[in-house]
Amino acid sequence: MLPLSERVKNVFDALGTTIHKFSKQHEFSRTSLFNVVSGRNQPVFNLVERLCVAEPRISAEYLLRGEGEPLRDEQLATALSTVEELRAFKEQMDTAIEKRIQELNATSGNRQL
Repeated sequence: MLPLSERVKNVFDALGTTIHKFSKQHEFSRTSLFNVVSGRNQPVFNLVERLCVAEPRISAEYLLRGEGEPLRDEQLATALSTVEELRAFKEQMDTAIEKRIQELNATSGNRQL
């Protein structure tokens, strides 16, 4: 199994982003993320949880256990086989995105880890 630092790096690669861009877009500490990816620090559960909340496509299963693909939509896209399943998935993603928008609006101006 890949070390957690490699799995976090793989997630950023799969998202097509950098630590700098992700931290700026989602109000994370760039230094904290860099230290995790470099292997200098092990992330606390709170950080892993915040990564998954900030970007709903990130697979918590992949981050925590190294199972599956780095992004959820890649996993689910192959498993979904009916229009109803795809619509339900789209609804879940829309809900998660709207929740995150509301959270960001509520904490606007408050820098968090």
